[in-house]
Amino acid sequence: MSDELVVLRGGVRNGESTTVQDGVRRLLAASDAPGLVEVYEANGETAPVGGNPDEALVFIHVGQEPAGDLAPELQHSPRSGS
Repeated sequence: MSDELVVLRGGVRNGESTTVQDGVRRLLAASDAPGLVEVYEANGETAPVGGNPDEALVFIHVGQEPAGDLAPELQHSPRSGS
């Protein structure tokens, strides 16, 4: 399975980019709020990301959810975009 570049819009991860497996349309990211994860969903748009020849899929912030039993190592921590 290939990877896709995504850029996050809104929430505490606004402007950060990362890669996800092709077909992922919902992303849980580490939050600044203890016990919560940031929730991002693909909105069908694309946008340029500095230093990358291809446009990234846009994932928009749709809220936060309790981390619950989700192990910290399974929480996705995006890297900053350019």
